[in-house]
Amino acid sequence: MKAQIPLTFVIPSYGRQQKLERAINSVLEQDVWPVEILVVDDASPEPLVLPEDTTSTGIVRIVRLDKNGGAGNARNVGLEIAKTEWVSFLDSDDWLLPGTMEARWAYLDDSEKHCPVPGRTIYGCGWLDVLPSGVLWQERVPLPASTPEEFFRGCWFAPGSCIILNRAEIMNSAGGSDVRLRRLEDYEWFVRIALANFELKIQDMIGVAVERGNNTNLDVVTNASAYISQKIASLTTDKSLRKTADAYLFYERAASAWRERRLASFLMLITASLLSRPRLKLSPLPGWRVRRLR
Repeated sequence: MKAQIPLTFVIPSYGRQQKLERAINSVLEQDVWPVEILVVDDASPEPLVLPEDTTSTGIVRIVRLDKNGGAGNARNVGLEIAKTEWVSFLDSDDWLLPGTMEARWAYLDDSEKHCPVPGRTIYGCGWLDVLPSGVLWQERVPLPASTPEEFFRGCWFAPGSCIILNRAEIMNSAGGSDVRLRRLEDYEWFVRIALANFELKIQDMIGVAVERGNNTNLDVVTNASAYISQKIASLTTDKSLRKTADAYLFYERAASAWRERRLASFLMLITASLLSRPRLKLSPLPGWRVRRLR
């Protein structure tokens, strides 16, 4: 058995049996192992199964939910039953790059020794964008964040697969994902985390391969945006933060309209985003350092 680090990987999955196996194997092929790899089967039509060589490791288990509740709910379940204080998420269609986990844990461990309040930092890394065709597109290393204003600008640091967080501190301070959301749930969650005064540190390395998709729908994003706007209004009276959130939510709607080739809607929504938070670029996101591979 390999040396272990005190970490749990939570992998929510709805279907995707083959991709799930790739995700699990990418963890098992690391130089160190977590205490546990916890697969949360979000009521897949065909129950997900673990290959025998996976279960024989003794660190992989699967929990099947009776009802589909979305990625946010599945992550909440993982946070509640994880065996360790520190948890990392891995989407079932993403995978860890070889030889990265030991370095990521060493970075976290060293940083926590110097934090004034341990457990109040979220640790991220860069990632490799992979198109659905399997083509390697670009590498991205996101900027860090230390203020609510930065978090409110959008969800730019791929939390689905690139973060490690302290589950007790997060749940006690901000709670889990809002299970009523099926889109933009990461953004709404990290808005609450930001208001609880967490910060985001980014390790300058490419640790994860993220399979990109365009499964957005303007109507769904519009409904999610309206719900999140109302919720933010109940969380803070800071008008500047609320305008920053509006800029991002209009931007997400504009991006969906663009993908659906609804040009008039796109122009209206991107204009609303720019008016909410004037800027010199279309995106309100803090951004990344990008290296194109093609």
